[in-house]
Amino acid sequence: MVRPSLARIGAPGDGYATDRDSYWGSGFFIAPGWLLTCAHVVGKGGAAVCRGESALSVTWQERTADGAWEPRGGTGTAVVVAPRPEAGRPARDPWPFPDLALVRVTGADEVHCLWLGDREAGPRSPLGLYGWSVRTGELGIRQGSGELAGSDARALLLTGILPIGGLSGGPVLDLRHGSVIGVIKGRRREEGVAVPVTALYELLDSREAGRAVREVLRAHDLHHASLLGVPSPYPHWTAVHATLPGHAPPVSGITTELRTRLYGHLAHLPPPAGTGEVVHLVEDVKEQVRGERLPSLVLRNVRTWREGAALLYGLRTLDPGGGGTLVDLDAVLLYAARVARRAAREHAGEVEAGRLRAFTEWIAGQAAGHRHWAVGEAIRALLESAEGAERAGGSATAATGGPSGSRPGGMTGGPSGAVPVSNGAVVTPAQASAAQSPAVDVPAPVGAVEAPSTLEAPSTVEFLGTPSATESGTAPLTAGPTGTTDWSRATRPAFTTPSLPAPSPDTRTDVLVKVGPATYGRHPWSVQLIYGGQDVTPVDGDDRGVRAEELARVLREPLAKALNQGDHGEHLAAIEVFLPRKLFDLPVDDWQLLPGLRAAPTDEDDEDDDFVDERALPLGMRRTVVVRDVRRNGLPPSPEWRRRWKGVLRGPLAHGTLHGRPVAEGHPPGARAGGRFPYYGALSAMSDASVPVYCGPVGSGEGYAAMRDALRSGHSVVLWRRDLHDHEECGDFHRQAADLLGLAGHADGLHGPVRDLRIRLADPDTARAHGLRGKIAVLFDPPPDRPPYGTESMRPPPLAAPGG
Repeated sequence: MVRPSLARIGAPGDGYATDRDSYWGSGFFIAPGWLLTCAHVVGKGGAAVCRGESALSVTWQERTADGAWEPRGGTGTAVVVAPRPEAGRPARDPWPFPDLALVRVTGADEVHCLWLGDREAGPRSPLGLYGWSVRTGELGIRQGSGELAGSDARALLLTGILPIGGLSGGPVLDLRHGSVIGVIKGRRREEGVAVPVTALYELLDSREAGRAVREVLRAHDLHHASLLGVPSPYPHWTAVHATLPGHAPPVSGITTELRTRLYGHLAHLPPPAGTGEVVHLVEDVKEQVRGERLPSLVLRNVRTWREGAALLYGLRTLDPGGGGTLVDLDAVLLYAARVARRAAREHAGEVEAGRLRAFTEWIAGQAAGHRHWAVGEAIRALLESAEGAERAGGSATAATGGPSGSRPGGMTGGPSGAVPVSNGAVVTPAQASAAQSPAVDVPAPVGAVEAPSTLEAPSTVEFLGTPSATESGTAPLTAGPTGTTDWSRATRPAFTTPSLPAPSPDTRTDVLVKVGPATYGRHPWSVQLIYGGQDVTPVDGDDRGVRAEELARVLREPLAKALNQGDHGEHLAAIEVFLPRKLFDLPVDDWQLLPGLRAAPTDEDDEDDDFVDERALPLGMRRTVVVRDVRRNGLPPSPEWRRRWKGVLRGPLAHGTLHGRPVAEGHPPGARAGGRFPYYGALSAMSDASVPVYCGPVGSGEGYAAMRDALRSGHSVVLWRRDLHDHEECGDFHRQAADLLGLAGHADGLHGPVRDLRIRLADPDTARAHGLRGKIAVLFDPPPDRPPYGTESMRPPPLAAPGG
């Protein structure tokens, strides 16, 4: 199965030499005409080959009608080389990660292609390594087996076999699942090294390579879907996968054919806007089938719809004591319906109507073959919503659906994942599945699979009853005139059917940046995601720390990764920055996520990508960025802190001065604090809805001492100007701060006006015309309303499936 997809890469020539052929390395086809290999293999051809200016030769083998292997050759052009060597400089040795290249090959439109893995392989997974070699003195294909030993930074570590020269760029196959999980990179003294295939997905974020990678991944999924049902003397990968232990029924309720068809449909849809869109959709579905939202403690850095579906494979309900019922088929079908609805609502003009209709009809067919009516009802509601949005031309809401995240059909759920039924009883989703009527006779579509049998329903649902064969619940679902399932003619079971719970309404995700006090001049830091204000997932961190002037550079990539996870739908993740007081003036709101940007062009006709890329904007111009005190949040909240937070929540917000003097006295240059608590009295006397304002930085001098007393007296909202300025500007700054507080009204209304002010201040002409001054910073520091994260009791994880 692997041999016809393997290729060797070398300098242009006839490609038919054997042991005298000085080739550069190996590669393998992942889509018709597209070869994946290592960048260092392509780099052996020199800078011109890496730039795509010079060709390279690609040779592979095809099986003839009599079963013999014949060489085939084509000309290749490097389209993606990551990373590409800098002009005029030699390539680094070893080649830096991700060390991947995509080569467009002529004459290779009918080649056999390997199946790309859609998720990371587990530890100790059995592996196969393949490539071309001349180690024995004769050019040929070399294969061996080993295990996945683990990972080291961005590399996969292989044990049991050591790659040899010539295998670089060849595939690493997970033998349990029959999928490519890595690309052979090289070897160390006692272990092999491979690039994980997830690094290819990461290139979707690249402005240089992203478009080509997306085209290749789309072609990969369409290629494998096109092979289903096509007569061939040799099996395709989907058929082979069905025989492997990683896809056995005890491991997953999803057949390999269903998965391949699903990926083929998803390939026709517009890609997700970002990681957050996929992850939140997955979490919504998991909550719907499990009845409880438990965000993953492991960061899921997925970028495609196919990767999102893969996160649901093997999903089980959360039963007491571990284990649970396999519900991954339910989850994947609901996920597919939600993706279809989102495409119809938000991207109706970007997807061909016939393709979207074919997708929804396919999902409806799978739901019609599903044995659990509650799942079919939820899918039906989603598809009706999608069809309504499609008819309305992609309007934001459809008549039958409700907004994304609302309960299908207007159902309401009970506590802790339980599902209410009409007579007041409460059952869990697993019990709801077990209570479905076996008498509902539906035709099974091609590719549908019967869900695994569930545990017997407890006594809470026994009284629901089971319809007899003569009752109306046995009518089959029939197809309408367009081939869609006619849901209106499908008769529900005679008993009241429990519904699946819908996702919780509070599913926002925001970003926490924590910078600790300096130890020997270095500040430890961490970046985390926080879900619904409660559950936290770590993104990155460094306990060793960095110097204050390095924070902007070091935090750029972790922040970009976290924000990509947090942004979803219409929600832009807010950034809460926990800082020691000496770093309160850190200009996080001015940071940009794209490194090395030039100044914004003034020519209206300039089409530079940096200018239109949202990541090129300062963070504070797009989203909420607030400062919080890292030390105070590590202590129990004081009564003053709680009282003043309630005051600013109620409003109306009142303007005060941080130093306690009248505004007219301003902020004299070189002003110093006197006494031990110079500002505490004035700040304590302020009303609970007062917001102290300071015209100057607060990281040192008077501002530092005044901010200390503001925190002591319980203030949770403070405004200040963090840039240096002339003293004469302080009157204007206090006036604009007072106007901003009046416009906000209360604490929760502050974020919009602050963002608008930052946008106007970013343009010097606009700021000058409106008399606006300074770089505004905001302390927005509510007291914690729950125990510190990590102190709650833990439950045992679900048991793995046999062989899983």
